[in-house]
Amino acid sequence: MSNSSSQDFGIPVLTEVIPTPPRVVHAEAASTPVDDNPTDPAAHKPIDSWLDEEWSRMEQKISERVLTQLLERVEPVLEQRIKDSLAQVMQLAAEGIKQDLHQTLADAISDAVAQEVDKIHFSNKQNNL
Repeated sequence: MSNSSSQDFGIPVLTEVIPTPPRVVHAEAASTPVDDNPTDPAAHKPIDSWLDEEWSRMEQKISERVLTQLLERVEPVLEQRIKDSLAQVMQLAAEGIKQDLHQTLADAISDAVAQEVDKIHFSNKQNNL
């Protein structure tokens, strides 16, 4: 067993930190370092030299990015719910208009028939005299 432990000198153990080379980033993000190994404590260097303005800019960029991502996910859901709600509202409105139209037509026809009956009845009385 001591023979196998002497052969393992080149293999890193869990307590060793293996530095990784930094990734190449697109030109627009080249000013911001990319953290390839977020669990590596040595990779997190404190940013002591940043001004409040720089922190504000970073916060603004992150807020805009998160908002854009959320809107991309939420907008289709909202659009579908609005379409569904409008369809229900339009259906109820159409049914209400249809009922009102039926009632209005029934009233108008009833009044017209009553007037014609009165005219016929009145003309018959005039002819009988």
